[in-house]
Amino acid sequence: MTIFGLGADARSEVSALRKSQAVIEFSLDGTILDANDNFCRALGYSLAEIKGKHHRMFVDASEVETSDYRNFWEGLRQGKFQRAQYRRIAKDGRDVWIEASYNPIMKGDRPYKVVKYATDITAVKLQALEDDAKLKAISTSMAVIEFTPDGKIITANENFCKAMGYSLTELVGRHHSLFCDKAYTSSTDYTSFWRDLAAGRTLANEFRRIAKDGHDVWIQASYNPVFDARGKVYKVVKFATDVSSRMDAISHLGAALKALAGGDLTGTLNNMFVPTMEKLRIDFNEALSHLRKTMDGVALSARSIASSTNEIKEAANDLSRRTEAQAASVEESAASLEEVTTTVADSAKRAEEVGRLMEQTRLNTEQSSVIVRDAVVAMNEIEQSSGRISSILGVIDEIAFQTNLLALNAGVEAARAGEAGKGFAVVAQEVRELAQRSASSAKEIRQLISTSGKQVDRGVDLVAQTGSALENILNQIRAIDTNVTAIVHGTKEQTTALREINSSVNVIDQSTQKNAAMVEETTAAAFSLSKDVDDLFQMVAQFKTSPSGSSSSYPRAA
Repeated sequence: MTIFGLGADARSEVSALRKSQAVIEFSLDGTILDANDNFCRALGYSLAEIKGKHHRMFVDASEVETSDYRNFWEGLRQGKFQRAQYRRIAKDGRDVWIEASYNPIMKGDRPYKVVKYATDITAVKLQALEDDAKLKAISTSMAVIEFTPDGKIITANENFCKAMGYSLTELVGRHHSLFCDKAYTSSTDYTSFWRDLAAGRTLANEFRRIAKDGHDVWIQASYNPVFDARGKVYKVVKFATDVSSRMDAISHLGAALKALAGGDLTGTLNNMFVPTMEKLRIDFNEALSHLRKTMDGVALSARSIASSTNEIKEAANDLSRRTEAQAASVEESAASLEEVTTTVADSAKRAEEVGRLMEQTRLNTEQSSVIVRDAVVAMNEIEQSSGRISSILGVIDEIAFQTNLLALNAGVEAARAGEAGKGFAVVAQEVRELAQRSASSAKEIRQLISTSGKQVDRGVDLVAQTGSALENILNQIRAIDTNVTAIVHGTKEQTTALREINSSVNVIDQSTQKNAAMVEETTAAAFSLSKDVDDLFQMVAQFKTSPSGSSSSYPRAA
C-alpha cells in the first residue's frame, strides 16, 4: 500500500485511518492485494494467509453463490462506491460484523483496485440483533402501540389493532383517550398519567380499556418513555398483553368467593378459565367440594353431638339430683354417726363407771360374805353358849328344887321345934321363897334361852341363807363384772371404730360435696356444650350445601 503519490495532508489522513481502522485492498476481481494489522487481527489471519486469495474467503458460502454477491463486485469494477454493514467469517468460523466502505481507486476514469475501510462492530451488532429479536418477539406476542408525549397515536402493531377492534388507519393521529371512558379522561388522574409519562416515568399496571364495539378490554401494560440523544422524551411505547380472559376468570372467581363468604357452597365454576388459571378453577372446585362435604360432615357430627349432649345434660341433671340427695344423706348420716359416736363414747364412760361400781360392789359383797361367815360362826357360838346356859339353868333349877326341899324340910323341923324354931322357920320360909323365885327365874330364863335358841337357830339359818345368797350374788356380780368389763372393752373398741367410721364418713361427706361441686361444673359444662352446639348449628346453617336455594336446616340441641 503506497501513499507516496498523495499530498502531505492526504498522506497523514490515510495514515491515521490505517491506524484506527481495518484496511484491505483488492484487485477488481476480488483478489486480496494487501491488508493492515487491524484487519488481520479482526479476522484472525496473518497477511501471508490471505494475500493472493479471493474476498469470498470471508463470506458465507451461501452468499457467494448469490447474484447479489456477483452484482456487488460488478458494481465495484464499474467504480461504484459500496457502504453497509456486513457479516464476515473469521478464521475460527465466528461471525464478525463490520461497518465498511468499499472504495474503487481510479486511475484516470477507470478503477484499478478497491480499498476497503472497516470498523469491527460485532459487539454492537450482536446486541442490536438481540434487541431486535426481542422486539420482534414482543411485537409478535404482545400488543404494541406508540404515542407522542402528549398521547397521540403514532403507530400500532396488528396485535393491538386486533385486540381493540380498530384498523391502523383508524388509530393513527387520534388520542389515547379513545380507549378510555370519559369519566376517567376528564379526571386529574388521567392528566397526571400523561404528565408523568412526558416527564420520563415508566408506568406499569393492569388497565381497563374500551374496544371499538364498547366492550371492556383488560390489559397488563407498561408505558415506556423513549428518550432522544438530548435526554428528552420524544415518544412513548406501550407494550400490552390482553388479560381480559384472566380478568373475566378473576371476576367469576371473585363472585364465587363472595358467594362462599356468604355461606353458599354450591357456586361451582363450570366454565373453563384461561390455561394459566384453569388449575386454579379446578383447585377451587375441589376445595369447594371438600368444604361442602366437610360442612355436611360437620352438620352430621353436630346432630350426633347434639343427641349426645342432650343425653349428657339429662344424665348430668339426674346425677346432680342424686348427688345432692346423696350429699344430704351423707351429711345427715355423718351428723347421726357423730351423735352415735358421742352416745357410744358416753356409754363407754358410763360402762367404765359401772365397771368400777361393779368392782366395788364385788369387793363389798365379798366383804359382806366374810362378815356373814363370821356371823354364822358367832351365831353357832351363841347357840353353844345357850346350850351351856341351859345346862347351868338346869343346875340352878336343881339347886332351887333342893333348896326348896331343904327349906320345906327346915320348916318341918322348925315346926317341930316349936317356938325355938320360929326364927329358923322364917329363914326357911324366905329361903324357900328365894328358891321358888330362883326356880321361877330359872324357868323364865330357860324359856328365854329356849326362845333365844330358837331365834339363834333361825338367825343361824338366815345367816347361812344370807351367806349362800351373798355367795350367789358374788358369783353373779363376778359374772356381771366380767360382762361389764367385756362391755367396757367392746364399747371402747366400738368408740374407736365409730370414730374411724365417723372420720371415713366425713371423708366421704367431703368427697361427696366435692363430687356435687364437680357434678354442678359438669352440668354447667353440659349446658355450655349444648349452647356451643346450638351456635355450631347456627354457623352451619349459614352455609348452603345444596342447590335448592335455601340454607340447610339443622335441629337445635334441646
